[in-house]
Amino acid sequence: MSSTRRSVKVSVVIPTYNRKESLKETLESLFNQTYPKDKYEIIVCDDDESTDGTEGLVKELMKNSPCKIRYFKVKSKYKGPAAARNVGIENADGEIIGFTDDDCVASPNWIEKAVPYFKAGKIGAIQGFVAPQMYKPNWMEKIFKIKQGITHTEDTGRGVTANMFFRKKAIVEAGYFDPELVWGEDTDLAYRVKRIGYKIHFRKEVIVYHAIRYIGYLEFLKSLKKLEFFALQVKKNPEIRDTLYLGFIENKKDTYPIFVMLTILSIILNKILFLNIYFAYSFLLISIITYLWSRVFRDLNIKQYPLRIAAFIRNLIIDSLTLYHILRGAIRYRCFLI
Repeated sequence: MSSTRRSVKVSVVIPTYNRKESLKETLESLFNQTYPKDKYEIIVCDDDESTDGTEGLVKELMKNSPCKIRYFKVKSKYKGPAAARNVGIENADGEIIGFTDDDCVASPNWIEKAVPYFKAGKIGAIQGFVAPQMYKPNWMEKIFKIKQGITHTEDTGRGVTANMFFRKKAIVEAGYFDPELVWGEDTDLAYRVKRIGYKIHFRKEVIVYHAIRYIGYLEFLKSLKKLEFFALQVKKNPEIRDTLYLGFIENKKDTYPIFVMLTILSIILNKILFLNIYFAYSFLLISIITYLWSRVFRDLNIKQYPLRIAAFIRNLIIDSLTLYHILRGAIRYRCFLI
């Protein structure tokens, strides 16, 4: 083993797919770390189907990089970042592995702040603070596109690999990321690491900034399909139920579309069975008012009301499709959730 490999303490693993421009920002933030440059390496794991020139970008940056960079082209039958991250783990020289995404910017002291916590032998991972990057959308984006991004500002018990450090030994003992999980593979690994006796601490001073994007409706609605894997997460890790509302509801607001749909169903049944239709209509009115409160009048920010009212139908469609995919996953994996 070379002295270079022995000196590397931290390996930063980044899975990527067709995000050359944002990946460049991520890598530049890692070049500017306050942690000693000879003590960490960067491992870029590029999906085999990337077509935007990511490989050329990384290899060009390698020429003048202040720290070691390695690049791997990942071929896998599985979709999603889990398989790519596993390739990075297998090839990592560091005893600590930091994870971030190709649309994130790490704070300058990101690595320096995280490493000292691993002096305690039972620390298996450190979950960091994920803040949104500042971005001011134009009115077209506000109306015709959907905001997408990751924010993680408190300890929820789950894993968010946009900003997370693991002890490599803990990952190996827990069995790596599960590539079967296209979404939620980070939370799954976090629970398995805790299950074998390691501790995971949340540290707000370990900061990464996640890009805010506004994407088209069709792209966003297609992305909701990944929610079907939530049931598989819960089935593999029953402890997650402790974080759910009533033990089976992922988000309280997901109950509001249920009220509306059940009311519509009751109206149809009332008409068929010649029951009290006025009661059903009253229930529908209550359901709609409840949903309006949850989506429009949830606070006293009156300036936001017109925009929220304009987006009311859009949000009802999104909430209904969210519920549909969660229920579809529950049926598919035989794990009751809504």
